Amino acid sequence: MAHSHEKQESNWDDASAEWYAAEYGDHISNAMTINAISLRADDTLLDIGCGTGTACRIASRILTEGTVTGIDPTPAMIRIAQEQTDASYSNISFLEGLAESIPFEDESFSVVTAINSLHHWTKPKKGLQEIQRVLKANGRCFISDEVVKGGGCGHGEGPLATPDAVVNLLKESGFSGVRMDTIEKNGEGIYLFKAIKN
Repeated sequence: MAHSHEKQESNWDDASAEWYAAEYGDHISNAMTINAISLRADDTLLDIGCGTGTACRIASRILTEGTVTGIDPTPAMIRIAQEQTDASYSNISFLEGLAESIPFEDESFSVVTAINSLHHWTKPKKGLQEIQRVLKANGRCFISDEVVKGGGCGHGEGPLATPDAVVNLLKESGFSGVRMDTIEKNGEGIYLFKAIKN
C-alpha cells in the first residue's frame, strides 16, 4: 500500500457528513449495485467514495474468502463508516483516499465499484486511469449512479450528466466490454455501468 497519493481538501465537515449519513447512508443504490454485479467469494473489492460503508458491508457478506476496502476523501465519512462496521466484518478496511490518486499498488483488486460517487470526482479521466492501474488483469469496474429526472444520471448537469457520456468515457479510458444496464426497484433506479480492464 505504498503508492503515494495527494491530499485533497474536502468541503465536507463533520456536520455535513453526519447529515449525509442520516439521509443517504443506506440508500437503496448500494444494495442494488452489489447484488447485481455477481461478486465471487474470493474477490478483492475496492469501493471508491464509500461514504458510510453500506455497500462494503453488503459485499463483505458475499466475499467470504476475499477482502473489501472502502476509500473516501472525507475523514468524517471514514470515521462514520468505521463506527457503523462492527467486528463481525473482519474482511473490511476503510481509509482516506481519492479516486484520482488511489493509495494502493498496481493490480491490487479484482473489482472496483463507485456508487453514486463519479459526479463528485474532480478529474473523472484521471480517476478511471487510476482504476485501470489498481485493477488486476481482466478486473471488473462497476460504476452506478442514480437515474434522475429527464433520464440523466448523478446530479444532473455537467460533462457526465448523461449515461452515454459515461459509457463513452469508459471506452475512451481503455476499458473493454463496456455496457450499461438500468435497474429499478421500489420506484428507485440506477444506471449500472460495467467495464473490464484489458
